[in-house]
Amino acid sequence: MENKEIELLKRALERQKKARIQAEKILEDKSKELYDTAEHLKRANVLLESLLNERTDEVNAAFLNIIDPYVVMDLDFNVIRSNESAKEFLKFDGLKNEINLSRYVHPDFAQYTVESIQTLMETGVLKNYRAKIILPDNEQKYVQINASLIYDRKANPIAAQGIVRDITQEKDVESLLKKQQDQLKESENRLATLIKNLEMAVLLEDENRNIALTNKKFCEMFGIQANPEDMIGANCANAAEETKDYFKDPDQFIERITEILENQETVLSDELQMMDGRILERDYIPLFNDGVYKGHLWSYRDVTLTKTFRQNLQAEKDKYSGIIANMNLGLIEVDPNGQIQTVNQSFCNISGFEMEELVGSVVHELRTANNKQIIDDKDIAQLKKGQDSHEMPVFNKKGEQRHWLVSSAPLLDQSQRAIGSIGIHLDITEHKKLQLEKEKLLSKLEQSNESLKEYAYVVSHDLKSPLRSIQALASWLRNDYGDSLDDAGKEYLKLIQDKIESMENLISGILAYSTANTSELDNVELDLHEVVSGIEDSIFIPDNVTLVAPRRLPHIIADKTKVHQLFQNIISNAVVHIEKENGLVEILYNEEPDHWQFCVKDNGVGIPKKYHKKIFEIFQSASNDKKSTGIGLSIVKKIVDRYNGDIWVESEEGKGTDFYFTLEKQIVKKHFHENTAGQKVI
Repeated sequence: MENKEIELLKRALERQKKARIQAEKILEDKSKELYDTAEHLKRANVLLESLLNERTDEVNAAFLNIIDPYVVMDLDFNVIRSNESAKEFLKFDGLKNEINLSRYVHPDFAQYTVESIQTLMETGVLKNYRAKIILPDNEQKYVQINASLIYDRKANPIAAQGIVRDITQEKDVESLLKKQQDQLKESENRLATLIKNLEMAVLLEDENRNIALTNKKFCEMFGIQANPEDMIGANCANAAEETKDYFKDPDQFIERITEILENQETVLSDELQMMDGRILERDYIPLFNDGVYKGHLWSYRDVTLTKTFRQNLQAEKDKYSGIIANMNLGLIEVDPNGQIQTVNQSFCNISGFEMEELVGSVVHELRTANNKQIIDDKDIAQLKKGQDSHEMPVFNKKGEQRHWLVSSAPLLDQSQRAIGSIGIHLDITEHKKLQLEKEKLLSKLEQSNESLKEYAYVVSHDLKSPLRSIQALASWLRNDYGDSLDDAGKEYLKLIQDKIESMENLISGILAYSTANTSELDNVELDLHEVVSGIEDSIFIPDNVTLVAPRRLPHIIADKTKVHQLFQNIISNAVVHIEKENGLVEILYNEEPDHWQFCVKDNGVGIPKKYHKKIFEIFQSASNDKKSTGIGLSIVKKIVDRYNGDIWVESEEGKGTDFYFTLEKQIVKKHFHENTAGQKVI
């Protein structure tokens, strides 16, 4: 019995072991499943965060890429957020302090702004707010703003957002239109005054043939005993019948008036024969407004003298025609269709064609012996327009390319109607070849200058490198073996270092001299006072010398580097040559219409008269200073020359020196705000 129970217990234990193993397996499977689920959730969470960041980036990108300036501010006008357009327009980037928009409002618009903000707070929206603002650089702009309030979840306003639009140009246009309207009114008044005082007889009638305006000359021409002002409002319907006896052919005069008024078309230079022998020319100009007839203008000119001298003029024309036919300049006359009417012998000579081949031919149909068109179509079109003198490539009859200088003008009849054109031609082929050769030489010269410039830099670098090595070796020699050298050795070592410094200054000076008139000028607006103040801080000025500007130096347009170099060289030259206990260097200036004149004045040792011109030549110096390279003032001369200026010196030994120089005024397109701060001593 005991063995059976033991067997049963063993079997039960075995079943429990199997059940435990099975339970552990189930537990492992569940754990793995939970682990996989957790990992999946982690990946999903990362994906969601990525998508959220992408959406946020998209929103931010949309916000930042709005074309118009966009600004969000709190209710105290402090900027909370803005896009790049707003930063660029309102010039935020250069400001380090908190940006408050109330400081931008022009004082003239302060009250209007207060009222507009009150409207925004009451309605939540502000539309078409227009005002003038002052940017941080003092530039003034007109803006239009559309804004709205931003509310929290409890519907309380917490901020405002708005789009800013630059309407400065619109304001300028409005101002221009107002000015033009005023000018138009003024022009109308001037026109009325002009008509009244014209030497031409004028009669202006409305659509009912009532006189609207006439002048004194009209009354005098037709013997009317009345003031022009008294005739306004009078009807001219029967005027032709009443005045027909003034003319040689009264009936024809009446018929012509009737014809002109019925046709309502412009008539110019209509000739009238008067009974007293005078010859008049009459113009008729109908006046329409939007296609509606509003009246007409008559004008009369006495051309008796013109007609009398016509025969004399014809004789003169015949005389000069003979001269033109034999002059060295080629002459050609064409009608509006390009058909050649006349040419002179000189034109035949330079074109290679015979006169019979040219007269009656059409210019654009002329061909060379090898079937080339002698003149390009675009050049023919230019000739018809009557352009000023211009160069034109052509082919002669042999097919050889030539260059002509052509001056053309329209031919007009007595009524000022174009009836063709006339051209004067000069063969400049040889001159053109010389010009092309000159351009090639200039191109080669520019390339040579660039090569020389590069060579100067290379030489400068290659020469300075061993000098620096020698300088270092000399310094090491002084530091390591200074105690072993006697006084003469130390003096020789010092001379070596001084010569190295002089050589390095000489190399730098030669490099500066070689580039003084080759580098491109970058002309900008400069505060010359600040430039000179910077020079004062950067150069050695002895304790006994004071540098002053009696009045604040001006703003000029120039290259900052060149101007700095110019003033530094002159000031440096002045301050080191003053031995007096109270040395003084003054910078003075005068403004002329087209240039600036400056003077650097010192009370130093002065310059002997024999050096007054030599000191501006390279390697020439009036000083015995061994460190002087004799290049500084030659660089100054080059810079002054680049600005089309002059430089000279006025000096006597022991009485100081005045350096004078002028700079031509320059112009830049960019607008700068000029600082008008007061004068001060540097």
